[in-house]
Amino acid sequence: MIYVEKSAQDLPLTQMVAKDNNIEVIDDGAEVEDKKSNVVISNHKDNFVHRCPATNIYRCCNYHVVDIMQGCPFDCAYCILQLYLPHKHIRVAGNTDKVLEDIAFSIKDTKRRIGSGELSDSLAMDKTIPLSKIIVPFVNKQDNILFEFKTKSDVVDNLLNLNPKNVMVSWSLNPASIIEQEEPFTASLKKRLKAAKEVSSYGYKVGFHFDPLIMMENFTFPYGELIDELTSQIDENMVEYISISTFRCPAELMNIIRQRKSPSILTKGDFIKGIDGKTRYFKAERIKMIEFATNRIRANWKKPFIYYCMEHASVWDKILEYDPGEREDFEMYFPCYK
Repeated sequence: MIYVEKSAQDLPLTQMVAKDNNIEVIDDGAEVEDKKSNVVISNHKDNFVHRCPATNIYRCCNYHVVDIMQGCPFDCAYCILQLYLPHKHIRVAGNTDKVLEDIAFSIKDTKRRIGSGELSDSLAMDKTIPLSKIIVPFVNKQDNILFEFKTKSDVVDNLLNLNPKNVMVSWSLNPASIIEQEEPFTASLKKRLKAAKEVSSYGYKVGFHFDPLIMMENFTFPYGELIDELTSQIDENMVEYISISTFRCPAELMNIIRQRKSPSILTKGDFIKGIDGKTRYFKAERIKMIEFATNRIRANWKKPFIYYCMEHASVWDKILEYDPGEREDFEMYFPCYK
């Protein structure tokens, strides 16, 4: 059900949603049944754009996120939202004018990469809540932004009717068996790659996030197959960048994963407490996994920029033979700044 708080009922996004969906108007702050199928459109007072959370212990870029939606219809076993959000239902900022104002302010004096996939999946709800129709025309009027829609869905129909100028679309990828077991309700690997091919053929730059790499039996076989399938279907000239990193999480999230109804492969791994306090695979194992993925990609694609998300400088040195430095220096390696 789509609920609209009274203060948001006359906003443009609400009117757009109401054209094709039944809505129910509720008092501001009224409680709704807390389940993933419920959506609440409200008039948020938040600051919407901020730097992606990071640590100075591991190498992190200077990515910025816009929190226009909180919550996700998917149910990935490792999803950090299980820990971060106090609700299961999806909350959407109906006052998109304030969202766009915050985006414009954040790029007033500098170019930025900004994305909407931190507290939600960027496109999973786009058929019902068509934020892409609001965001894309706006960012295409700006001179110093690359906006990223990050998704595990195949919901790209709206994008295929919009200008791809300052926009990229990226997919989190894992082998089909991991998707089936650990990423309930998401699009299959086949559907994700089909959608990536469609938008890249249309003109969008695309990205791929091998994050998290998950330790599994015969790791190199399923991940090698995945990378070969990807690189055989997508033109590397349309790939903006690729991120690689292994599964890591706060200890509290691991406790949540253990309590899920369906057993997770993540509970079978050998972990340590990293120097940032997070649960991580042993460093030697992380290097093996990341190096394999890097080398397999490079065997097929030479051009796309590859980076490691929240990994130690020594891992970069070991595999790529350089250290990208602190956030602002790291950020300058991305192709959009060239």
